[in-house]
Formats: sequence, structure tokens, C-alpha cells
Amino acid sequence: MPGRARRRYTTFLVAVTPERARKASTPLVYAVMKPNAEEALEAVRTVADPGAAVALVGSLSTRIAKTLKLKPDEPRAV
Repeated sequence: MPGRARRRYTTFLVAVTPERARKASTPLVYAVMKPNAEEALEAVRTVADPGAAVALVGSLSTRIAKTLKLKPDEPRAV
């Protein structure tokens, strides 16, 4: 019985570095569940400052994403 197509999500880690990095400034890392990396970067850009640098730095396993109770399309600082 055909149903609707299910989208597969990957949990990406995206780092946001402020435009003017201070001496001890560290990047803020967000976890976001999206189908691809480009959509993950765009989702984090919407919550980051306009001048901040955004970079994809990794991914999380499904087990860790479930433990963190992440939801699709919802960036969360980790």
C-alpha cells in the first residue's frame, strides 16, 4: 500500500562565529535536522546575526539526536 514519501533527515552541526571575533570568542554550535547540508546552513542563518560566519562542522548520530529530543527544522544550540 503506497503511502506518502518519507523524508530522511540528518542531524547537522553548524558553527556560528561572530563577525568581529574577540580575543576569547568561541563559536556557537547548533544542531539542526534537515534533509541536506544546504538547508541546515540556511536554517541556522535565519537565527544567527547577519554578519556572522556560518560553517558546517559535522553531524550527530540518530541515537544522540533522539536523546536530545531534536525535532526536524528546529535549530538548537548545543
